[in-house]
Amino acid sequence: MDGAENDLRLIAVMRRYFAVKEELVGLKSALEDKRKLAGIAVGEFYHVRAETEHADDVSRTVTLRREMEFLMSLAEGWSRGDVIHLGAPAD
Repeated sequence: MDGAENDLRLIAVMRRYFAVKEELVGLKSALEDKRKLAGIAVGEFYHVRAETEHADDVSRTVTLRREMEFLMSLAEGWSRGDVIHLGAPAD
């Protein structure tokens, strides 16, 4: 693979990173608004077994953070000269 193709992969990775980051920020903001409105303590609200009403959204924030970490690891690898292999993050 030539460097230009790997650079294009980096661009795709970073576009995805910032899209995921935007989704995460919006989701966290919406969750925090709901938490404040409900008057529920932080630890209780974000505990997926205690607050099942919002568990899917809370779990989604974890998934988004993991994806961001994976994408950033690809970008860091690129900076060391690694070839970016686009695919799903391994859990």
